[in-house]
Amino acid sequence: MRFHPSHIAPDVELAEALSGIATVGTEPVKVYSDWEKPTNGLPSDFITIYLNGDIGGVGYDTPYASGYIMVSLYCKLNDNGSVNKNRIKKILEAIDDKLDKKLTENYHFEYDADRYITPTTPNTASGYSITTLNLRWTTTSNFGKNLNSE
Repeated sequence: MRFHPSHIAPDVELAEALSGIATVGTEPVKVYSDWEKPTNGLPSDFITIYLNGDIGGVGYDTPYASGYIMVSLYCKLNDNGSVNKNRIKKILEAIDDKLDKKLTENYHFEYDADRYITPTTPNTASGYSITTLNLRWTTTSNFGKNLNSE
Protein backbone atom coordinates (compact mmCIF):
# COMPACT_ATOMS: atom_id res chain seq x y z
CA MET A 1 0.00 0.00 0.00
CA ARG A 2 1.35 3.40 -0.95
CA PHE A 3 0.08 6.63 0.48
CA HIS A 4 0.51 10.26 -0.35
CA PRO A 5 2.42 12.39 2.19
CA SER A 6 0.00 15.21 1.38
CA HIS A 7 -2.72 13.27 3.23
CA ILE A 8 -0.93 13.75 6.55
CA ALA A 9 -2.87 16.50 8.36
CA PRO A 10 -2.86 16.05 12.15
CA ASP A 11 -3.39 19.80 12.64
CA VAL A 12 -6.70 19.71 10.75
CA GLU A 13 -8.01 16.70 12.65
CA LEU A 14 -6.98 18.08 16.04
CA ALA A 15 -8.54 21.48 15.25
CA GLU A 16 -11.83 19.74 14.43
CA ALA A 17 -11.63 17.67 17.64
CA LEU A 18 -11.01 20.76 19.82
CA SER A 19 -13.62 22.94 18.17
CA GLY A 20 -16.25 24.02 20.71
CA ILE A 21 -14.50 22.51 23.76
CA ALA A 22 -13.52 25.81 25.39
CA THR A 23 -15.77 28.83 25.86
CA VAL A 24 -15.41 32.35 27.20
CA GLY A 25 -18.79 33.41 28.52
CA THR A 26 -21.14 31.91 25.95
CA GLU A 27 -18.75 32.21 23.01
CA PRO A 28 -16.80 29.13 21.92
CA VAL A 29 -13.08 29.69 21.44
CA LYS A 30 -12.36 29.48 17.71
CA VAL A 31 -9.78 26.86 16.65
CA TYR A 32 -7.73 27.22 13.44
CA SER A 33 -5.53 24.56 11.86
CA ASP A 34 -2.09 25.33 10.44
CA TRP A 35 -2.10 28.55 8.42
CA GLU A 36 -5.92 28.88 8.28
CA LYS A 37 -6.02 31.81 10.73
CA PRO A 38 -7.25 34.95 8.97
CA THR A 39 -5.27 38.17 9.19
CA ASN A 40 -8.23 40.34 10.21
CA GLY A 41 -11.49 40.03 12.13
CA LEU A 42 -9.96 37.81 14.79
CA PRO A 43 -11.87 37.08 18.01
CA SER A 44 -10.54 38.07 21.44
CA ASP A 45 -9.48 34.47 22.13
CA PHE A 46 -8.54 31.76 19.65
CA ILE A 47 -6.37 28.68 19.26
CA THR A 48 -4.07 27.96 16.35
CA ILE A 49 -2.61 24.51 15.77
CA TYR A 50 0.72 24.41 13.93
CA LEU A 51 2.89 21.57 12.74
CA ASN A 52 6.17 21.90 14.59
CA GLY A 53 9.13 20.54 12.67
CA ASP A 54 9.57 17.72 10.24
CA ILE A 55 7.22 14.78 9.77
CA GLY A 56 8.91 11.39 9.80
CA GLY A 57 7.96 7.84 8.99
CA VAL A 58 9.42 4.37 8.63
CA GLY A 59 9.12 4.07 4.86
CA TYR A 60 7.05 5.27 1.96
CA ASP A 61 5.15 1.97 1.72
CA THR A 62 4.16 2.03 5.40
CA PRO A 63 1.17 4.20 6.36
CA TYR A 64 2.81 5.55 9.51
CA ALA A 65 4.03 9.03 10.33
CA SER A 66 4.90 11.01 13.44
CA GLY A 67 5.94 14.48 14.42
CA TYR A 68 5.30 17.38 16.75
CA ILE A 69 2.54 19.94 16.91
CA MET A 70 1.96 23.20 18.79
CA VAL A 71 -1.41 24.24 20.21
CA SER A 72 -1.15 28.01 20.70
CA LEU A 73 -3.70 29.99 22.68
CA TYR A 74 -3.99 33.66 21.74
CA CYS A 75 -5.76 35.97 24.22
CA LYS A 76 -6.35 39.68 23.69
CA LEU A 77 -4.24 41.78 26.06
CA ASN A 78 -5.94 43.98 28.64
CA ASP A 79 -6.31 47.67 27.75
CA ASN A 80 -3.18 48.45 29.77
CA GLY A 81 -1.12 45.86 27.85
CA SER A 82 -1.08 43.28 30.62
CA VAL A 83 -1.92 39.59 30.21
CA ASN A 84 -5.39 38.39 31.21
CA LYS A 85 -4.20 35.49 33.38
CA ASN A 86 -7.68 34.46 34.56
CA ARG A 87 -9.03 34.06 31.01
CA ILE A 88 -5.91 32.17 29.90
CA LYS A 89 -6.13 29.81 32.88
CA LYS A 90 -9.83 29.13 32.24
CA ILE A 91 -9.30 28.28 28.58
CA LEU A 92 -6.20 26.15 29.24
CA GLU A 93 -8.02 24.22 31.95
CA ALA A 94 -10.82 23.50 29.46
CA ILE A 95 -8.44 21.96 26.92
CA ASP A 96 -5.28 20.70 28.61
CA ASP A 97 -6.66 17.39 29.93
CA LYS A 98 -8.36 16.78 26.60
CA LEU A 99 -5.07 16.97 24.70
CA ASP A 100 -2.96 14.39 26.49
CA LYS A 101 -3.50 10.89 25.10
CA LYS A 102 -6.08 12.37 22.68
CA LEU A 103 -7.19 9.85 20.08
CA THR A 104 -8.90 11.00 16.90
CA GLU A 105 -9.83 8.90 13.89
CA ASN A 106 -6.35 8.92 12.36
CA TYR A 107 -3.99 10.31 15.04
CA HIS A 108 -2.84 9.93 18.61
CA PHE A 109 -1.65 13.03 20.50
CA GLU A 110 0.23 13.28 23.79
CA TYR A 111 2.24 15.94 25.58
CA ASP A 112 5.89 16.23 24.64
CA ALA A 113 7.47 15.22 27.96
CA ASP A 114 10.54 17.41 27.40
CA ARG A 115 8.56 20.64 26.94
CA TYR A 116 4.89 20.64 27.91
CA ILE A 117 4.20 24.34 27.74
CA THR A 118 5.78 27.56 26.58
CA PRO A 119 4.88 30.18 29.21
CA THR A 120 2.48 32.96 28.32
CA THR A 121 4.21 35.77 26.46
CA PRO A 122 2.60 39.15 25.71
CA ASN A 123 3.06 40.58 22.23
CA THR A 124 2.18 44.29 22.26
CA ALA A 125 2.59 44.52 18.48
CA SER A 126 -0.24 42.04 17.88
CA GLY A 127 -2.23 42.92 21.02
CA TYR A 128 -2.39 39.25 22.10
CA SER A 129 -0.61 37.01 24.55
CA ILE A 130 0.48 33.58 23.35
CA THR A 131 0.67 30.36 25.37
CA THR A 132 1.79 27.20 23.58
CA LEU A 133 1.25 23.54 24.49
CA ASN A 134 3.62 21.10 22.76
CA LEU A 135 2.42 17.69 21.61
CA ARG A 136 3.86 14.67 19.88
CA TRP A 137 1.58 12.95 17.38
CA THR A 138 1.58 9.62 15.56
CA THR A 139 -0.78 8.10 13.05
CA THR A 140 -3.08 5.31 14.21
CA SER A 141 -3.88 2.00 12.54
CA ASN A 142 -6.93 3.68 10.95
CA PHE A 143 -4.66 6.01 8.99
CA GLY A 144 -3.88 3.58 6.16
CA LYS A 145 -7.50 2.47 5.84
CA ASN A 146 -8.67 5.96 4.93
CA LEU A 147 -6.09 6.71 2.24
CA ASN A 148 -6.34 6.20 -1.48
CA SER A 149 -4.27 3.21 -2.49
CA GLU A 150 -2.31 3.09 -5.70
